[in-house]
Amino acid sequence: MTAMRGPSSRIALDIDWTYPKYVPEAKQSTGDSISVEIKHALELEQAFGVIAGDDPRPLLVLRECLTCTGTDDALLTKGADNEKTMLMSRWFHCVKLPPAVLEADDPFHKLFAEDGPAHLFVAKADGSGRLDLNGEQSRTELWAKMEKLLEAEYKTKHEPVLKKLFGVLDEMDGYDQKIADLDGRMNDAIEKDGPKSRKVAKIKKELTKLRAKRNALVARLGEISELALRADDGEQHARAVDSSDESA
Repeated sequence: MTAMRGPSSRIALDIDWTYPKYVPEAKQSTGDSISVEIKHALELEQAFGVIAGDDPRPLLVLRECLTCTGTDDALLTKGADNEKTMLMSRWFHCVKLPPAVLEADDPFHKLFAEDGPAHLFVAKADGSGRLDLNGEQSRTELWAKMEKLLEAEYKTKHEPVLKKLFGVLDEMDGYDQKIADLDGRMNDAIEKDGPKSRKVAKIKKELTKLRAKRNALVARLGEISELALRADDGEQHARAVDSSDESA
């Protein structure tokens, strides 16, 4: 469970959300006047272009509602271990859109314009291969759909990488615990022997070494997370995602 993780692992497991905004283009009219676009829903292709930006990773798009704003409740399962979801999110461009996206004139409205709109979906960066979820999905259903996009978009298999990432998180937890224990010993030594004592100096030296090793693991986590996208070398996607497939 993530609640048992150390501080370094908890930071590493945070989902990196982006919050795209559409800024209408201001145009110079005749004379000195400037015209601004009236607020309106973008066409679907343009909406995907704005939220994807220059990030080629597949999209994970979450529509916030009035009850879940500011949380990840529509994605994460309450009372369950969500670490696999959090780690797999590293390979998605994770986007959050506000409740106002359901308003007809919101720029991103057409992303959720269907009756009974999805609460979140995964898709390729251009919006193709979209797979919708209702926000009450099981972890199994969520993982199956996330994995379909990962298999379609990445050359590197993600399963063995996930296993390595979990191992690095465990190592980070071990170092965080050692650091916390040494911090406690140092505070005791300062109180007993003074801040300039040899004992305090020795503990500080040990702490510096432990923190360096812990920080190296944090960097390793990022290195291990790097997967090769199929699109990076112009390779055709060998496995297309069928958005109508309900077997997931």
